[in-house]
Amino acid sequence: MVEAWGKLTSSLLQSDWLISLAALIEFGFFIVLCAKLRWFKDSKVKITSIVYTLFLTTLSCFPLLGMLGTVMGLLGLDLASGDMENIKNNFFIALTSTAWGIIFSLIFKFGNAFIADRIEVVINKEKQEYSK
Repeated sequence: MVEAWGKLTSSLLQSDWLISLAALIEFGFFIVLCAKLRWFKDSKVKITSIVYTLFLTTLSCFPLLGMLGTVMGLLGLDLASGDMENIKNNFFIALTSTAWGIIFSLIFKFGNAFIADRIEVVINKEKQEYSK
């Protein structure tokens, strides 16, 4: 299990770098939203709605990026050549990208569950202030 986790983790920097980049962007959106909830409660900044929309949009991209990695890994297969190393590497890319897409999607989905109600309150408050 430890060896599998090590291989999975190393794939984040090699073949699954796009998912890593998306995870960093998503984490940035999450931090901005948490900071908005904590430190800018009475701020008239209207950016909360935009950042939350970007957060939700990026959240829905993780399963798609995982599937894209799977397709790319499977397209690289050349079963006719009989090169087992190539076959193993492409299957590894396909499976790790799927795994990371699911893992990051779940992590940020749970994070969203903790902040969604409070973010909606802040967004509604900003809309009321904007309409004044």
